[in-house]
Amino acid sequence: METIPATYWMVIIGIVIFMLCLVLYYIAMLIKESRDAIKDSRVIIKNADEIMKQTVLIVNDAQETVSTVKATILSINDTILLPIKKIGNTVTIVEDFLEGISRK
Repeated sequence: METIPATYWMVIIGIVIFMLCLVLYYIAMLIKESRDAIKDSRVIIKNADEIMKQTVLIVNDAQETVSTVKATILSINDTILLPIKKIGNTVTIVEDFLEGISRK
């Protein structure tokens, strides 16, 4: 019994090799799954980029509409409301003048 039998060493080396192969297999599966996940994420990123481009177009259209409405409101203010305010101020001045005369 001075030497360890060869069968014992073959079993020990076989178990170590099996564990090493198992670790390499799991690493390969991890790499494969991550590659598939990256492919899926690229598709998602492309779709998100298209959605962002469409959103930019919608926002630009909305800004143009708001600018048009703002210009229209300012035009209405200049053409309708300002003369009405001037007439109102004139009426107020006349009313104050007549009220001042009636107090004396």
